[in-house]
Amino acid sequence: MTRRILVNAAVLLVITSALLAAQHASQARTESAYRQIERFLSVRKLLVDQYVEEVNTTELLEGAIRGMIDTLEDPYTVYFDAEELQQFDADVNGEFVGVGAEVDLFKERLRIVSPLEDSPAWQAGVRSGDIVLEIDGEDTLGLSLPEAVKRLKGEAGTPVTILVRHRSGEEEKITIVRQLIQVPSVRGVMRMPDQHFDYMLDKQNKVGYVRLTQFGERSLDDLTGAIRELQDQGARALILDLRFNGGGLLQGAVGVSDLFLTEDQRVVSVKGRSTREQSFDSSDATMVPELPLVLLVNEASASASEIVAGALKDNDRALIVGTRTFGKGSVQRLQPLGQDLGALKLTSAYYFIPSGRKIHRVEDAEQWGVDPSPGSYVPMDPDAILAMLEVRREMPTDRLYEGRDADNPVTPDFLRETVKDAQLAAALEAAVGRLDQGQWPSVGQDNTVQVERAKRRATLERQLDALTERGDEIRQEIQKLDAGEPMDDEPAEVSADAEAPGDDDVLLREGPSEITQLETQVDTELEELVEDADTDASIDTDPDAEAGADMPAETESVDTPEPAAATP
Repeated sequence: MTRRILVNAAVLLVITSALLAAQHASQARTESAYRQIERFLSVRKLLVDQYVEEVNTTELLEGAIRGMIDTLEDPYTVYFDAEELQQFDADVNGEFVGVGAEVDLFKERLRIVSPLEDSPAWQAGVRSGDIVLEIDGEDTLGLSLPEAVKRLKGEAGTPVTILVRHRSGEEEKITIVRQLIQVPSVRGVMRMPDQHFDYMLDKQNKVGYVRLTQFGERSLDDLTGAIRELQDQGARALILDLRFNGGGLLQGAVGVSDLFLTEDQRVVSVKGRSTREQSFDSSDATMVPELPLVLLVNEASASASEIVAGALKDNDRALIVGTRTFGKGSVQRLQPLGQDLGALKLTSAYYFIPSGRKIHRVEDAEQWGVDPSPGSYVPMDPDAILAMLEVRREMPTDRLYEGRDADNPVTPDFLRETVKDAQLAAALEAAVGRLDQGQWPSVGQDNTVQVERAKRRATLERQLDALTERGDEIRQEIQKLDAGEPMDDEPAEVSADAEAPGDDDVLLREGPSEITQLETQVDTELEELVEDADTDASIDTDPDAEAGADMPAETESVDTPEPAAATP
């Protein structure tokens, strides 16, 4: 009895000690938080009471909030004031007036993830990967994502002029007329006279084609309808095109994957530091579990597109053709802050594909997104993509595919030469090869070479971004000097025998002429990479070089149905 009492007392002592330790740790954290709040309030009081001019206390608070968020260096974590929250809700839940492009922030500037097809931005010539330098003559450097989106929006019929820097380095001013954005998310080969889409690409081999431009509220129903039409026409294979699809609803991605997977196959998992792990598996609602499927992706396929690509690839359900996807695999949750106080959209978790790998691209990552299947890497350089998009913009599809039937079918050569779409041509080759031979043929390059090429290109792009940013800063300093404006400090002198910066250094010591020369060198090497992309030859890479960061979703902490970033 005595021994039992002693044991119980010892157990009680351990539990009590643990509770006291936990309470002490909680108190320490609380005291630390109180100290931080006290410091913030002290600074605010000094500014309000003693600053030389009267300050706007609302702006002080919002500036402090945005400053905290900026330290995270996460373009997807955003604070919305009450007005911005209202605009965000309108964008997510309905139609909106704007230019029609998925955007995010990259190096403190607005970047185009992908223009929505047939949108004003798409029609005006805006390209995926464009960096927006100015909006109506105002510099975008340091502009928040909500503020940039707000400037791009406006009344229908009004123009907005943007200065963009294309991936080639060329700068171009583009004027876009804002319109009500109503872009159908499911498209086919061509529109019929009744405006209905024809989804049969190759009428001889019965290969269907569906392009999904975003994962909206009606996307799953519309895609289901398109597949049902193809089934009625006896389709033997399907090409699902997710290129330039910036993402959308998580439920949409799971639903689309469900159409092709059998029951109880993993689609995606969601894991975060302070969120409960969730896994999404396919149901018994599969529609076409055995139809040969080719999935087209590229560097502008993001978010929900990557979930579908990862699910179908890892479950060996589809052949993935194209290039590595964007790498946007983070989950944002919308947390309201109270009535008329706005909301915080914060990154709370990451998406993981069935193999267990994270989709999201982070600093110094060597792997991100979803890669094409082995032997199916089919690159298209910026000029090739531009040529393909110009064909789409300038020639109605009913004329482009006029006369193409079972006796005069669409062929890979026709797609390459007339449609200017090498990736779609490869996808059709793969589908027909699978039907003829019973297995997927090799239609592209080996992925191993392309991974090394992607790493080297990412390093060069990071260097070029740093050079371009520094060049912009120097030009602004020169303009200040020429205008006679006061300078914050004197420019540092450059030593003649200064040590050359390393590959990944931000080049702060170079003058304008040196920066121009270095930009030219980096541009030249990038061009060589693009030219070499049509061969399988390996490239001379630095084994220590690593890829840089590339930054392309209600009231109860649920995923907000947002595309890759924002859609003005």
